[in-house]
Amino acid sequence: MTATKTSESIALWQQFKSGDSHAFRIVYTRYYKILLRYGNKISVDTELVMDTVHDLFVNLWNRKNHLSDIDNIEPYLKTSLRHELVRRVADSRSKLSFDDSPELVHQFEISSFTYQHESLEKEETFVRLEKAVQSLSPRVLEALKLRYFDKLGNQEIARRMGINYQSVNNNIHRGVETLRARL
Repeated sequence: MTATKTSESIALWQQFKSGDSHAFRIVYTRYYKILLRYGNKISVDTELVMDTVHDLFVNLWNRKNHLSDIDNIEPYLKTSLRHELVRRVADSRSKLSFDDSPELVHQFEISSFTYQHESLEKEETFVRLEKAVQSLSPRVLEALKLRYFDKLGNQEIARRMGINYQSVNNNIHRGVETLRARL
């Protein structure tokens, strides 16, 4: 986040905390859809997510005088939403009993099997990836790390590694192709 966006975010949050309804509308409009998408990654229950997002904004407005100062609104809202969704899902699960529904028992068994199967597949993929990465040359591995983990452009990678631009392209291409072939 740039310094301008950070200072804008801080100012907007301060206005919201002081009771400025226009600032509240801006926060709501700017982050509502982002929070819905984020919430739907946590829970497949769309109605629960929508209700929780709405309740989150109502609670923020009601507690505006007691909110902390923050530098970045989006992570704060996402964290608040995640905590509330997890709490609500846990509450709803604790209210259900497996004795209430044979269908629920069946769904749980299917979900458990699917989760175990997916976990095993992910573990096997991770092992293959780890072996493939270990097979890369140090130069190729360094180029891939700078490109995909440090998010550097090829010119910057060339400068840091002390090689020319085309060599960076070749190393990255070679590394990606090697990983793709071994996976």
